[in-house]
Amino acid sequence: MSIISREIGRGNTSLGITVAVTASAATTGTIDFSEYAGGCIYVPTGSSLTSLTFHIAPKYDGTYLAAYDDSSLSAPAAVVLTVSAAKAYPLPACLYGAGAFKMVGDTTGTVYVTLKA
Repeated sequence: MSIISREIGRGNTSLGITVAVTASAATTGTIDFSEYAGGCIYVPTGSSLTSLTFHIAPKYDGTYLAAYDDSSLSAPAAVVLTVSAAKAYPLPACLYGAGAFKMVGDTTGTVYVTLKA
């Protein structure tokens, strides 16, 4: 995993990470989210990815569980982001309390993720 870090205005830190996405939570890249509170996913031109399903854990080396939203308390839905090549998407808000997360794709690919403290 390639990591690039830089300082941005107002004393906040931004981190950019290239993440290898696979079709399995056991082999896809892990993102340490413990010091961040938001970000974006960038799907590169030519990518075959069409969906990303999120798995979260309280810490980087924790047990990862499928993330669910709270849109319906009687039947919560898995957090799945429909994506396409050459587009950017905000991270789902339900990830903000997680210590780390993974993205499982419908196929293998690479995405670029920026995190904002």
